[in-house]
Amino acid sequence: MKLTGAGTHTFTLVVSQYEKQNTINYTLRVYSGCKFTFSKIPNPFTQIKRINGQWKGISAGGCGNYKDSYKHNPIYQINLERSGPLLVELRGSRQYSVGFEMVTVSQVGDPGPAAFQKKSSGDYRCGFCFMEAEHVPAGIYNVIPTTFLPKQEGPFFLDFASTTALKVSQLQ
Repeated sequence: MKLTGAGTHTFTLVVSQYEKQNTINYTLRVYSGCKFTFSKIPNPFTQIKRINGQWKGISAGGCGNYKDSYKHNPIYQINLERSGPLLVELRGSRQYSVGFEMVTVSQVGDPGPAAFQKKSSGDYRCGFCFMEAEHVPAGIYNVIPTTFLPKQEGPFFLDFASTTALKVSQLQ
């Protein structure tokens, strides 16, 4: 990389691994013709909750396209005591496409322009998906993790991370 402009430049280097089943040890070297600092980006989230869940039997309901079975998926309720950022991650078997929806149950005070009725993790992805929101109003939300197709059974991890206190409970 060649920098042509003077001044301070900030870059983010992301190290990723294509095959997550194999542990890879690596050495990272950075060289420069001028002075620089190189440091790990701190994790801003101080409150983290992990749920060990599973889709099994009737609770393996699939996505919203399957209305009769979707309603049987696990539902987790998150209570955010104050407004702030929120990261939700779903990890399941790589053989299944997974996703989730986050539905507003109630909000505290005037949520302003950050208010939403429903958000999703986006397209279903093999084994992992996430949603990060910079500002989620204080309140109660239901999170529904699903596989794309019904009857796809298996365990999953559902992680919640925020800078504000949060409580998570399973509704079904």
